[in-house]
Amino acid sequence: MKKRLIIVGAHGSGEIAMTVFEDINQKTGEWEIAGFINDVVPQGEYLGKHKVIGSTASIADFVNRGYYIHYTYHFNAKKKHERVANLEKLNLPIEAHATGIHPLAYVNPTSKIGYGSLMLPNAATSAYSEVRNFVHVYTNGFIGHNTIVDDYATVAAHGILGARIHIDKGAHVGLNSTVREDIRVGCYAIVGMGAVVVKNVDDYAVVAGNPAKFIKSLYE
Repeated sequence: MKKRLIIVGAHGSGEIAMTVFEDINQKTGEWEIAGFINDVVPQGEYLGKHKVIGSTASIADFVNRGYYIHYTYHFNAKKKHERVANLEKLNLPIEAHATGIHPLAYVNPTSKIGYGSLMLPNAATSAYSEVRNFVHVYTNGFIGHNTIVDDYATVAAHGILGARIHIDKGAHVGLNSTVREDIRVGCYAIVGMGAVVVKNVDDYAVVAGNPAKFIKSLYE
C-alpha cells in the first residue's frame, strides 16, 4: 500500500522537495502524492502539477488521518529560528515526517539519515557521517566522514563539509562554501556563499569570505 504524502511549502524548497519525491516514485512507487499545504497559493489552485489541498492550519489534521508530510518552510535562512519554533509547536510524531533520498544521491552504508530530511541528486555522505532530522542537502553537497549535520540545518548546492565537523541546529551552509575539518558551525549560524571556513563559527553568527570572517550576529 502506498504512503500518502503532502509537501508543506510552496515556491522554492517546497517545489524542490516535490520533484525529489516524484523522482523517487519513478524508482519505487512508494508514495501517493496528495499535493501541497501552504499559506501562499490558495487552496484548490495548482503549484506545478499538484494541487494545494490546505493551509498550514490543517497539518495536524492530515497527520492524524495517516498522511506523511515533508516540511520545508524552515529552509529559508531568514527568520529560521521562528519557523523552526512553529514546526516544533505542532508536536507531530517524528515518524510522520517523510525522508527523501534522490536515486542519484549517494549515502554511505555507515551514514545515518534522519526523519524529514532530503538528499538531492549527487549529494553524498562519507563514512560514519550523520544527517539528522529536517536537514536538506542540496545538489553536489558533500558530508565528510564522522561529520554531524544537526536538526534543521541546510547544506546548499556544492557545499563541502570536511571530516569531524559539527554543523549545529538550524545552521545554513551556503552555496559553493567549504568548511575545513574539525570545525563547529554554531546554532542558526549562516555561512555565506563561497565562504571558506577555517575556524569555529559562533551561534547566530554570519560569516563570509575566504577565509571566512565574522560579518554580524543575527540577533544584535
